Amino acid sequence: MVDRPAGRRGLPALGMPVHRVAPGAPVTLDPVVRFWTATGGDVGMIRVDRLPITSTSLWTRPVRPDPDHVPLQLHFDVKEALGFEHAVIATHRTVLHRPSRVGDRVGHHQVLRAIGPERMTALGRGRSWEVDLVLTDATGDLLQVETFSAFGYRPGTGSRASRARGAGQGRQVDSPGVSGHRIRAAAAASRVWAPVHHDVVAARRAGFDGVIACTQHLAAIAEQTRLREARPHGSVRVLEVRMGRPVVACREGS
Repeated sequence: MVDRPAGRRGLPALGMPVHRVAPGAPVTLDPVVRFWTATGGDVGMIRVDRLPITSTSLWTRPVRPDPDHVPLQLHFDVKEALGFEHAVIATHRTVLHRPSRVGDRVGHHQVLRAIGPERMTALGRGRSWEVDLVLTDATGDLLQVETFSAFGYRPGTGSRASRARGAGQGRQVDSPGVSGHRIRAAAAASRVWAPVHHDVVAARRAGFDGVIACTQHLAAIAEQTRLREARPHGSVRVLEVRMGRPVVACREGS
C-alpha cells in the first residue's frame, strides 16, 4: 500500500476518523442467532456475555434495505473518488479488544488507512485501499476494529484480465453446495444489501456468473471453524479472512 494523504480528491486524510455514528439501540440476541444460523453456525456456540465477533457489526447496518443508509460509507467514498464502478473486498481482518454482550450499545466510525497504486489483476486494472471500521461501546471504549482491504477495478481491462476470463479462471469460485438462496439468506441475516449478493443481473454486470457471498458471511464461516477447533472454552481474538476468488452461487435453487 502507498502511505500518503488522500484529501485532494475529497477524501479524508489518512488516519482521520470520519462517518461517526453514536451508539444506537441495545444489542439483542435474536438478530445474532439469525445471523449465526444463516451462515451455518451452531447456536450452542453463542454466549450472551461473549457474542461472536463477526456479529458485532450487525449493529452498524440497517435491518432492511435503506437507500439513505450506506454501510461502510468510506469504502464507497474511495471507490467513487477513484472512479471505479466495481470493487471487491480482498481481506477482512478483525482484532477484538472487548467482546460485545447482550445489552451493549454499539457506536462506530471509519478511518482510511491506505490507498495503493494502480495495478493489473485477473479481475482487471484497478487500485487497492484499506478502511477501518472502529466499533465502540456506549462509553467510547473500544470493542473491535475491522479492517477491510478492497480492490476497485474495471472488468475486462487489459490482456491479463481477458486471458483469465477466456480461460474461466481467476475470477470466481463456484462453491459446491452454496446455492443462490443460501447466499441471499446469509447476506440478509448479515444486513448486507449490496445488489451483487441478492440480484443475479447485478452480479453479472460486475463480472460474475451468479450472486456472490458477502464478506460477513465468509468471516462468520471462518469464526465458526475457529471456535469448533477451540472447543469447549476457546475464543477468537483475531480473525483474518483472505477472500481470494469470490464465492459464487453454484445454482439458484434452495
